[in-house]
Amino acid sequence: MIPNSFVIFPGVRHSVEEQIWEAGITDWYRAPAALLEPWISEPDLEAARKALERHDARQFNDALLGSDRWRLYQDFIDEAAFLDIETTGLSSGDAVVTMVGVLDRGGFTAYTRGENLEELPEAISKNKLIVTFNGTSFDLPFLRHEFEASGRGDLFDHAAHLDLRYAMRRAGYTGGLKRIEQTLGIGRETALSKLSGRDAITLWRMADEGEKGAMETLIRYNAEDVASLPDLASIAYDELSAMLPIDLPPAQKRHWVNTDTLPFDVDLVNYITRGR
Repeated sequence: MIPNSFVIFPGVRHSVEEQIWEAGITDWYRAPAALLEPWISEPDLEAARKALERHDARQFNDALLGSDRWRLYQDFIDEAAFLDIETTGLSSGDAVVTMVGVLDRGGFTAYTRGENLEELPEAISKNKLIVTFNGTSFDLPFLRHEFEASGRGDLFDHAAHLDLRYAMRRAGYTGGLKRIEQTLGIGRETALSKLSGRDAITLWRMADEGEKGAMETLIRYNAEDVASLPDLASIAYDELSAMLPIDLPPAQKRHWVNTDTLPFDVDLVNYITRGR
């Protein structure tokens, strides 16, 4: 989709992009520079070609409006990391990150406070696209606060960021992650489906107090959230690309992780959610 996107160029708005498509030019990477002269300068075209060749997701991220960053997904899917955090509260000013779940081509990894959370910056440094749900407002500010305070700098200055909350909203799906999952039939285990972000805080506190099964249940809860993100990204990409007046192939469908292999304590979940 990036080679088909002309809005990455200075001065090219959506209306101009549609004019270019209507002129029969749908791929700036392969199009002769002379054909694009009315809209795009040759230096800008050459810079974009070089950025695509070196897989510079950050350059394209900065060139796109937030509402258009779903277009990054297929070009950088092989270098994507799906990420979700758990915290002790809603504000990074008075709460901390308790764990981060990351899913990429290597599988799912849980980075937990007091164990291996400090390994997160190096782990995601190889990923060029970070995919979250509501990460713009929540996950990324928390993680920046966590690691900038320790002198690590911005974890995400090398990568593009696709926030599925906005992509899904543009596709017509509103509400939080769990509501959208239910609407689309992307579900969890029955017991886990009762848990909420507030329960994740409870699980962390219980784990900190030595409750057996609490930590693994928290990790599994987080993993279920993370495992939904590739499906949502594919749906958003397919539905939004179908709205464009050009033909594009569907999103690649991949099975990223089997969360059934991760244990959790059913009795503990039932105890936390009793009465619901």
